[in-house]
Order: sequence, then structure tokens, then C-alpha cells
Amino acid sequence: MTTIVNGPEIADGIYKRLRRQVPKLVKAGVTPKLGVILVGGDKPSQTYVRKKGQSAEKIGVGFELRKFPAKITTTKLIAEVKKFQQARNKLTGLIIQLPLPKHINTGKVLEAVDPSIDVDCLTQVNLGKLVTGSYWIEPPTPGAILDILKYHGVELTGKKVAIIGAGALIGKPIANMLMNERATISVMNSITPDPMKYTKNADIIITGVGRHNLLTGAMINKGAIVIDAGVCFVGKKMYGDIEFSTVSKKAKLVTPTPKGVGPLTVAKLIENTVKCANKKMRERTK
Repeated sequence: MTTIVNGPEIADGIYKRLRRQVPKLVKAGVTPKLGVILVGGDKPSQTYVRKKGQSAEKIGVGFELRKFPAKITTTKLIAEVKKFQQARNKLTGLIIQLPLPKHINTGKVLEAVDPSIDVDCLTQVNLGKLVTGSYWIEPPTPGAILDILKYHGVELTGKKVAIIGAGALIGKPIANMLMNERATISVMNSITPDPMKYTKNADIIITGVGRHNLLTGAMINKGAIVIDAGVCFVGKKMYGDIEFSTVSKKAKLVTPTPKGVGPLTVAKLIENTVKCANKKMRERTK
């Protein structure tokens, strides 16, 4: 029988822990606060930002959103990032909502984020820590994926994992994190020939592309574990990467979209904001 992951249920467990931690931090003089920079009027991005704000505020984490027009230049946006994270704003987490408009140099903007509050783990400093295994906060979506697997008691050591998508937000970091768990990894990109050769041989399949029906039931073995971290919209409806109707008939464990990886990703982002606050408090008391 297929187990369908309940993302909100797992996320609630994280929020319960954080609700106990936040008052202690506030009492110690460090209030966790997440800052978000949003550029342009992309509707999915606006939806994601709203959910992040609601999740932060319901557990006592501060939230501040700064919006900028789509025509802003890279130089001006970098200046705004630096201004936002000045000490007087007391942020313990800062994210740049992606994607940015095409004319903006995303890499340069991300590098302007202070690594100590880079809760998306996208600066070179934090990506380097991820590669070396010295990271102390996890990229939100890869962290959510690992939490799902561990919540359901999935043993990772020695497992064959096929990752569809080699992007900086999901594919690359989750590959490194799973290697640290001693899994055997195959990573596919847009020019990988015969992806089924890898998915059919995998114990665990993780997708992070954003293409509807990219993975079908015919591409997996019965009893495989399938984690769908992709998001796309067809009209106003949200979908993941998998053809859920066929994959769910063969998979042992599968995530739905919505209510799968997404809610847990937001919870991990808030958790990182609280972890950064904890680190700030410890540094104050040294």
C-alpha cells in the first residue's frame, strides 16, 4: 500500500519545537526575524512570500517584506540588500525571493547576503560548507526532503538515489547532503540521455525541475520512494513534477503537490531563522 506523505503534519512538529524556543530567545534579547526581498509582481512568488510571513508570525518570529519594482538594476538591488541587513534591522534570516527578473545578475545579488543570516544557504560560503559537510543549517527544500525520509524511517546508507534536476536550490545541495548520508547518487540534467535508465534502477527518486508530468509511473520500479519537490502552474492550479495518478500506484512512499514538500520547506526556512538567532545569542554570551 502506498504511503502519501502529509507535509503539513511533519511541518507542525517543527513549529511545535520552535514555539518553545522563540520565547526563550526573546527573553535573552534576541528576537528571531526573517526578512524577504521581493522583486517584481510574479504571482507565485507573492503567494510563497505570503505563506512564509504567515508561518513566521504564527510562532512569534518577526517578518519584514521589502518590495522592489521589476525594473530595478542589479547595482541598486545589491545596495538595498546591504541596507536591509544592517544591524539596526536585527534580522536573523534574509532571503531573496527567486526567480529574479532576467536582467538582474542573480549570483551577485545572492552574494550580497550576509552568510550568517543566509537562511536559503545560497551564498558561496554556505554552499562551500555544504560540500565539505561542515554546514550547521540546511538549505530549506533539501532539508525538507531529508526530514520526510527520516520521518518515515527510510534508510539512506547504500541506497541508490536518482535526482532529476541539477539546480542550485534542490538538485546540487540534496546530492551533497545524500552523499554525506552514504547514499549512491545519480544526478540528471536537461541533456541526460535516457533518464529512465536511472529512475528504473533507483530506490529513491527526487525531482526538482518544475515540469508537469515529468516523471510517470512507467519510469519507476514498484516499491520506489518518490519525492516531488518541483512546482509548476497550469492555469491557476499547482502541480509538481510527477504524474501522481500513475506514480502513486507503484511507489511505496510518495509526496503530493500541494501539501507535500512545500509546507515543510517553509518550516525549514523558519527553523533556519531561529537557528541563526540561537547562534547570535550564543555569540553574545561568549
